Amino acid sequence: MTRILPFLFFLFISYSALAQKTAKEYFVSGNQKFNAGKYPDAIKEYDQVLKLEPKHAATYTNRGVAKDRILDYRGAIEDFTQAITLNPKYTEAYLSRGLSKYNLKDYRSALLDYNKGIELNPKDAKAYNNRGLVRYSLKDYSGAIADYTKAITINNRYEEAYYNRGAPKYNLDDKAGACADWNKAKQMGVKEADQYLKKFCK
Repeated sequence: MTRILPFLFFLFISYSALAQKTAKEYFVSGNQKFNAGKYPDAIKEYDQVLKLEPKHAATYTNRGVAKDRILDYRGAIEDFTQAITLNPKYTEAYLSRGLSKYNLKDYRSALLDYNKGIELNPKDAKAYNNRGLVRYSLKDYSGAIADYTKAITINNRYEEAYYNRGAPKYNLDDKAGACADWNKAKQMGVKEADQYLKKFCK
């Protein structure tokens, strides 16, 4: 009952003059293939960027997201870690690594990455939502609710946060609050909410 969206970096920030055009073309092509759902092809394009620009943190992050999409979570974590090594303040790399660790059920380590990412960018609604998922998995239901609520405070149209907040509320015996969140999510277009309304909110 979770919905998570990945981070993907779209702007090629810096590249050397000699490799400029070729590296940028590979990077743009990789993003296009990623957006088309062709993740193995995107990875190949990012590989080419890194042959030309081996210290380009955004490419490591994007390649990591693509690897995460094909369930190569450990490979993804390696790429995000490399991006962080190159740029220790690279928020998206911490948040993306947290997601891959979450997918590996390494929740405590994922929590550390989300904490760092949120420290670097405390106004990222998606980061709070995803940290809420981690806290929920650790059975920290109050912490999860606090994170989902923060995400909604930042973006009051964040339907996934409403949907996700229902579960920890239900686990804390706040049935009315859970059903209100699931109903709100359904109104906002989250079809998955309907099954919980039918099962728990009759």
